[in-house]
Amino acid sequence: MKTVGATREASLTDRVIAQVTAWPALSAGRATCGRGVALSVDSRQIVHLHDLSPAHVRLTRPVIKRMADALHASGRVEMEPGTDWVSMRLDSEGDVALLLSLVSVAIKAHTAEPPGVSRHEPAPCAANRRWRRR
Repeated sequence: MKTVGATREASLTDRVIAQVTAWPALSAGRATCGRGVALSVDSRQIVHLHDLSPAHVRLTRPVIKRMADALHASGRVEMEPGTDWVSMRLDSEGDVALLLSLVSVAIKAHTAEPPGVSRHEPAPCAANRRWRRR
């Protein structure tokens, strides 16, 4: 049986959650915005997964700046101006693979100690922003 639309997106989200919660660096909990699942590294939420809206990944501004061309060229990732977050929809298996890669990058970004990145500031949930497609 073929799944489409919102059902497929929720199914892909469930697959991502099942896979990454097995990773030792991550723990799952409720997103600070109250919607969906948050994945955290050392109690810092770095991923928000919402069934019917884009996934949000907190990469840090230095990482986004370094990866901006590749993120934009993917055609799948939306950068949130002035924030540490990027957003992407989960519409295909390729999106799942890209999201897993971004989660890996986010883990590294939040376990390293780059200068100028605050580890104590709360990260506002990007889910309340309107999804913009280019």
